Amino acid sequence: MLRIERVLPGSTAKRLGLESGDTIISINDHEINDVIDFRFYSADEHCSLTFKKQDSTTRAIDVGPGTDGDLGLEVEPLHIRKCHNQCIFCFVDQMPGGCRKSLYIKDDDYRASFLYGNYITLCNLSEQDWERIFRQRLSPLYISVHATETDLRRRILGNKTAPDILNDLQRLAEGGIQMHTQIVLCPGVNDGMHLIRTAGDLADLFPSVASIAVVPVGLTGYRQRLFPVKQYRQRGAHRVLDDCDRLGRTYKRKFGTRLVFASDEFYIKAERPFPPYRFYEDFPQVENGVGMVAQFLHDASRVPLPSKIDPKKITVVTGSSFIRVLKPFLKRLERVRGAVIQQITVKNRFFGPSVTVSGLLSGSDILEALKGRNLGNVVLVPSDALKEDEDIFLDGMTLRNLEAALSATIRRVGSFAEIMEVLKEDTYDISH
Repeated sequence: MLRIERVLPGSTAKRLGLESGDTIISINDHEINDVIDFRFYSADEHCSLTFKKQDSTTRAIDVGPGTDGDLGLEVEPLHIRKCHNQCIFCFVDQMPGGCRKSLYIKDDDYRASFLYGNYITLCNLSEQDWERIFRQRLSPLYISVHATETDLRRRILGNKTAPDILNDLQRLAEGGIQMHTQIVLCPGVNDGMHLIRTAGDLADLFPSVASIAVVPVGLTGYRQRLFPVKQYRQRGAHRVLDDCDRLGRTYKRKFGTRLVFASDEFYIKAERPFPPYRFYEDFPQVENGVGMVAQFLHDASRVPLPSKIDPKKITVVTGSSFIRVLKPFLKRLERVRGAVIQQITVKNRFFGPSVTVSGLLSGSDILEALKGRNLGNVVLVPSDALKEDEDIFLDGMTLRNLEAALSATIRRVGSFAEIMEVLKEDTYDISH
């Protein structure tokens, strides 16, 4: 059964008498257990929907054609299935105290992989889960592979009973499921020849395996009593990029796609130029940090600059890894008459100095970096440091908290175009 959380005004659901708090039991005699079931079965042209009212009475209604599966209601979110692996690099195991509670949840849920692009290991699927994936065509799925050698993968996952990943991937391929895969690399563990073998095994499943992302392990300052994983230095990052480049050129000739893409962080660590925009083809794993810089550079280069604006000063906040990318564009802004640009790089004390990405900046670290400074008219913070649907940092501080502490107007921005929009605005509320 699935609880209704909200019924939209004027919707089909409202007209049919559904209310928030009611519970959907079945659609066309199919039991409804989660939002995927609801979306899948409500897409039928004709629906017979059985639901329970809050007074425990049960009703059945017929939904005619023309809704296209959109009844105009919101249902309860997934109850996330938790991960039972003990990965040697698990980021959750390295989290300090004081974060949002949701950040401590280890998820390994194939439904969240389909809905949100979360990466899963395929270690906890029942036969019923497999049947459902194929029956409801839950594609694409995002899969953490790390290594295709079973013993090595089991060591990485900390799971002695992890299944043979190649058998599982082959089963998904035969069932018509598309897969985007990732390999989280740990120096001296699964790189080098292990990476070459893993990529080759995955390439054998092309086009079902549609992309392979190679990303470096992320380490914080909280790894006490954990497996001694190292982080990549410049030379090691060069080797990984060389391997990925050779593989990519081979697959480009063979398949028409590079297939294997290294994350932006490897280029930052190696201090290499970023590939051009077209290198990343259709950007299959940009949300995994693969091609995000190229996308930013491409979009930023197309933003026209005004010759002048009303005089104002803006302060731009970023993490240390992105400043090399952002600085040339901030220099462009300084050519606009009336614009005064101040850039501040925030050191990550919350997770430790090895964490340099903007998406893991805490509100407390931003506050520490900005307090006592002349911040001008408005402060711009990176959108990826905040929850996607809420103005809250990972340490629980809100944007409003930060504004109050600094007595400043603060805005979230996710692109150079958004920076320009703020720069061209006429007024700011500086009454905080």
